[in-house]
Amino acid sequence: MNKNEWIRTLILHFFIIYTGTMFATLAIVSSTDPTTQIPISYLWQAGLFSLAADLTTLVYYSKNELSRKQHWIRTVIHTVLIEIVLMTMGYFIGMYRGFIGGCVMVAVILLVDVFVRFSSYLIDRKTADEINEKLRHRREERK
Repeated sequence: MNKNEWIRTLILHFFIIYTGTMFATLAIVSSTDPTTQIPISYLWQAGLFSLAADLTTLVYYSKNELSRKQHWIRTVIHTVLIEIVLMTMGYFIGMYRGFIGGCVMVAVILLVDVFVRFSSYLIDRKTADEINEKLRHRREERK
C-alpha cells in the first residue's frame, strides 16, 4: 500500500472503527448494566482509542505492491499489534477490569476488526465495480 492509499485507508477506517467502538460499547453496557451512563469524556477516549487502532495499519505501508504472502503476514502482525495496543490502552482508560473483562475486550476488538475489514472490502469492491463499469462503457463506445 503506497502513501496515498494508506492515507485514504486511514481516514476511512477511523470512522468505521469509531462507529464500531461506540456500537460495541453501547451493546456491552446495555447488556451488562442498562442503567450505566456513559460519560461525555468517553467520546474523546473512544476517538483516541480509534486513532490508536487506525495507526496500526501502518504495518501495511509499502512503496511496492505486497504479494499475497506478504499481505497475510502483515495481517497477522496487524491483528496481534492491534490487540496489544488496544488492550493496553483500554486497560489504562478503564475500559475493562479483570480476566473476564479482558477476555470480552479481546473478543470485541476482534469483532470490530472483522467489521472494519468487511466494511473496507465492501467499499473497495464497490469502487472496483464502478471502475470496471466505466471501462466497459469506454470499450463499447470505441466499437
